[in-house]
Amino acid sequence: MRFILAAATALFTMPAFAQDSVFDSYDAMRSEMDTLLMTRQIEDLMLRFGGADEMTPQQLATLDSQVEQIFPRDLEQAAVLRRQELDNGFAQELVAYWTGLNYIYAYVFYHERDGRVVSINYRFNTDFIALNNLF
Repeated sequence: MRFILAAATALFTMPAFAQDSVFDSYDAMRSEMDTLLMTRQIEDLMLRFGGADEMTPQQLATLDSQVEQIFPRDLEQAAVLRRQELDNGFAQELVAYWTGLNYIYAYVFYHERDGRVVSINYRFNTDFIALNNLF
């Protein structure tokens, strides 16, 4: 199951620069990211972080179903594992989510500008190394 989720999310990396991926602040972005991933609302998560024009409704539904199978319960904890601030308001972050011994990781590359935050690239995976290697 982990391989299926890893393969599916690797194929659908969001070049999220659509209006859907603009947030009022970093805290607003993280709040939505945390809420949607922890409650396993994968279709809404992918659409909010830029997948509206990248995945078909069927692909979104399949990905949502895979996450529900791997994580039958909502995730209870979240923690930033790694954050790298780059120049000119760009940053990347790796966040761990878990409940019990089940973990999933999210990567977001974003840009803070004009008082807002743009999610440029968003991915999630059960394979820590796949996302940690993005740093």
